[in-house]
Amino acid sequence: MDKREKHPLNLNKRLFKILQPACFFCPALYRLVRGSVFLLLFLSFFACATTPGVEDRKKAETHYNIGLSYLAKNQLRDAFVEFQKAIKLNPKNKEPLNALGLVSAEFKEYENAISYYKRALAIDPDYSGAMNNLGVTYVKTGNWDEAIKYFKMALKDPVYATPESAYSNMGYAYYKKGDYINATNTLEKTIEQYPGFPRPVYFLSLVHMKLGKVNEAIDGFKKAVDIDPKYMDAHWDLANAYLRIGDREKAFEHFRIIAESSVENKRREDALEYIELLKE
Repeated sequence: MDKREKHPLNLNKRLFKILQPACFFCPALYRLVRGSVFLLLFLSFFACATTPGVEDRKKAETHYNIGLSYLAKNQLRDAFVEFQKAIKLNPKNKEPLNALGLVSAEFKEYENAISYYKRALAIDPDYSGAMNNLGVTYVKTGNWDEAIKYFKMALKDPVYATPESAYSNMGYAYYKKGDYINATNTLEKTIEQYPGFPRPVYFLSLVHMKLGKVNEAIDGFKKAVDIDPKYMDAHWDLANAYLRIGDREKAFEHFRIIAESSVENKRREDALEYIELLKE
């Protein structure tokens, strides 16, 4: 059989040709065969029109990787364009949809982010990374219960690569909800299980601050910056905690670190303002 005969269209024509004599004596069979042929033709055409070929999938993967490189450099608009190109070439690829959700969330376009994450989950209902990101977005929109639900869903995945993120985020969602008991329990368990991860340590310190346990909070913030010296949120809250107990010198030290090291212009400017006030 040559290449032309292997195509569904040619196979359908051959089938009709073979059965044509029998169809002459049985009109019902003729209608059945003719309908089947045209159905096969339609399905063959539809499949060819909607399924990306190998070349398109390769191009989509290239655009996705370029988008990731832009995202790593915080070039969000360029990343967004590349991820859109990847989706156009391969609409069933969940990773660019998840990445588009991340970019949209950075732009504070939370409804768009939620839509992208849910599209990714429609492709793969077990996509734990998108579940965690969706939960984070619900935290940012103040929908604590939905956030907790998706963090729990992500943690049901036995091969989830970064469960410490979902555990920490769930503890933070409980904290934002005002459920300090569940927040404390979740974060303490996370710290015990993942001792080198600074985020649950920082979140637990926020809980301590909220409960008026300032010294415990300071110990936690210090531990978080010991684990990750570039953890600017922890430096910021540690400086403010020191101000709360009247230790201006240590507060000054951490505001200085932020002013020198933070990549966020607004955070640097705020730290410089505190530094000037503390000099007086």
